[in-house]
Amino acid sequence: MDPKMLFCLPEGDALFNPLNTMFIQMACILVFSQFFYLFLKPCGQAGPVAQILAGIVLSLLTIIRKVHEFFLQKDSASYYIFFSFLLRTAFVFLIGLEIDLDFMKRNLKNSIVITLGSLVISGIIWLPFLWFLIRFMQIKGDFLTFYLAFLITLSNTAAPVVIRSIIDWKLHTSEIGRLAISCGLFIEITNIFIYTIVLSFISGTMTADIFIYSFATGVIILTNRFLASWLPKRNPKEKYLSKAETLAFIILILIIALTIESSNLNSTLFVFIIGIMFPREGKTYRTLIQRLSYPIHEFVLPVYFGYIGFRFSVNSLTKRHYLVLGMTVALSLLGKLLGVLFACSFLKIPKQYWLFLSTMLSVKGHIGLVLLDSNLMYKKWFTPVVHDMFVAALVIMTLLSGVITSLLLRSQEKSFAHIKTSLELFDTTEELRVLTCVYGVRHARGSISLVSALSGFSPGTSSSPFTPYLMHLIPLPKKRKTELLYHELDEDAGNSNGGDDEFGTNEGLEINDSIDSFTRDRKIMVRQVKLVAPMENMHEEICNATEDLRVSIVFLPFHKHQRIDGKTTNDGEVFRHMNRKVLKQAQCSIGIFVDRNITGFHQLHGSDSVQHVAALFFGGPDDREALSLCKWLTNNSQIHLTVIQFVADDSKTEKIVGDAVTKENNEVFLEIVSEDQTENETDRIFLEEFYHRFVTTGQVGFIEKRVSNGMQTLTILREIGEMYSLFVVGKNRGDCPMTSGMNDWEECPELGTVGDFLASSNMDVNASVLVVQRHRNSFDSFVDE
Repeated sequence: MDPKMLFCLPEGDALFNPLNTMFIQMACILVFSQFFYLFLKPCGQAGPVAQILAGIVLSLLTIIRKVHEFFLQKDSASYYIFFSFLLRTAFVFLIGLEIDLDFMKRNLKNSIVITLGSLVISGIIWLPFLWFLIRFMQIKGDFLTFYLAFLITLSNTAAPVVIRSIIDWKLHTSEIGRLAISCGLFIEITNIFIYTIVLSFISGTMTADIFIYSFATGVIILTNRFLASWLPKRNPKEKYLSKAETLAFIILILIIALTIESSNLNSTLFVFIIGIMFPREGKTYRTLIQRLSYPIHEFVLPVYFGYIGFRFSVNSLTKRHYLVLGMTVALSLLGKLLGVLFACSFLKIPKQYWLFLSTMLSVKGHIGLVLLDSNLMYKKWFTPVVHDMFVAALVIMTLLSGVITSLLLRSQEKSFAHIKTSLELFDTTEELRVLTCVYGVRHARGSISLVSALSGFSPGTSSSPFTPYLMHLIPLPKKRKTELLYHELDEDAGNSNGGDDEFGTNEGLEINDSIDSFTRDRKIMVRQVKLVAPMENMHEEICNATEDLRVSIVFLPFHKHQRIDGKTTNDGEVFRHMNRKVLKQAQCSIGIFVDRNITGFHQLHGSDSVQHVAALFFGGPDDREALSLCKWLTNNSQIHLTVIQFVADDSKTEKIVGDAVTKENNEVFLEIVSEDQTENETDRIFLEEFYHRFVTTGQVGFIEKRVSNGMQTLTILREIGEMYSLFVVGKNRGDCPMTSGMNDWEECPELGTVGDFLASSNMDVNASVLVVQRHRNSFDSFVDE
């Protein structure tokens, strides 16, 4: 790229007019894109489709002579290219920061296979078509760069378009959505790498530059790591870095990116690596995410996508070019379709996702346009006709892919919806996604202790996939002291007016410090979410978040807390009512955590102490769910888990389920048994499987207690109350003779009979308590009521 073009150096007095028209163009793109999005969103279309259409409309308006003269002034292309570079650098760095590295590592094989399948099949299909295209367009030289640019431009996947579309469809927390993002990034990075290597070989002068800039990138990465740990120490009482300190990181990245671009190299890969290697814990990371996410997602990306559409033009094309354009689009879609289908078949990905991945990965418009405009000295074949055909093909394929994918999602909505299931059906090798809600730092410390226990920390062993979210609940008061909106307040002011003052000052900073301590010790990233809402609507926002984040279980803080003297204090009935509403409406399992942070369950990370945990099993779906959650505790070397099964004293071992009857057509039927018998048999089978997997191997202790009524159960609970730091128990168990009479003095029905007893301050139990309710369907909710 010419340095004069890169830095927009003016010629004469032509400085301000193109700059003004460029900003007006951005404003028009934002307005038009919002207009289109209002109409297209109900149809399931993602934002990039509306934004590209906005750019196309603005491009078509340039047919009017006055509009053309205003938007396409002399040297205006230089400003467009430079600001396009700035926008691209900003969002590529943010993509590197936000990418889910743990998921990419777990699915590295899948991403690589799909990438190779896509590129290889596309290359094979394009090879014979290239021969025709060279003759059709009368290309006289530089055949290698022509084929390379053609292959990369039309086989590439625009990762920013994929990411923005996946987020709009709320698939960014699903397995298939994250796989699509990973594949899009791999395809784009691979294409950039291939293009850079081949071009450096052709030029003979870029190889040294690549090594120099790779070294410089490493220096920037080390500098970022030093600054990320040093800057927070300058103002430890501040929740975020200052704007000047944040700007220092942006300037460093822009300096290296500008230097690379001025040497006719593409800086995208270098900036992306800087983003990926940035430290992912602490105040610095949190500041960059908080200050970059909103402007980039709401301003930078829409303008960039609109600029893709603005490049669309068919003025230089004739009728005979349209047929070739149609063949180009068709072959590009076919190559991506076949490549992804073969890869998915090899990887045994479920068939309902094959077409989605192939169409989603067919979107273009990012690196294709960048590479098309760069290194023109090695592209003697570059003409306005080639440019317009390439750009038109990219825009058409992106719009077609976006529309087809959205229609596919609407037609197969159930296949892509969050599967509402219980932990009982999960295995510890599957990803556990949990959401823990806190009002202040007191709740956060106990919740982080719980998250630390579930993370499965064992030295020398690989932990199970685990994705924890922490949601900071900030009740919005009915009367505000200021007319400003919440996000317009200063950070500290936001805390003081957002409800945190009810639990102490500067809660947000202390919550962040607790999370940072856990992240440094366990190397597990806790994703933070802030929820500001009136208390009467808080439960709806939490339930919506559980579906958007696709969590398996949500943990809620109990509405009472333990004082220094060991007694409990009620924080307010409004919090209790909120918990009850979530228990009724949440589309996942729920756990209410009674945190006795003084005498009960303590933080595990950063210490070698061993916590003794008891899982109480009486029977029923909730107790099975509670014991299923404890499977993740078995992977933690600092947890000693004991299962205590309560058995009715008059119970007898008997054959509950009838024999299977095999018919002539080999169909198997089970004899009809009563609901209670089926539930008891399910409990027995579940316990047998748990026993053989964990107890016989020595990972879990097992105790059986025989009782005949609730009074005997209470006696046993008092005896073991001082032996454990945490009790895990299900909420409901129906008409259970082992708990009969225990609800006569029930204070908190939302905890169930046993949980209410263990949480009561009148009993001699100092352990923390986790009460679990399995996900209820509509019928179960009706029965509970």
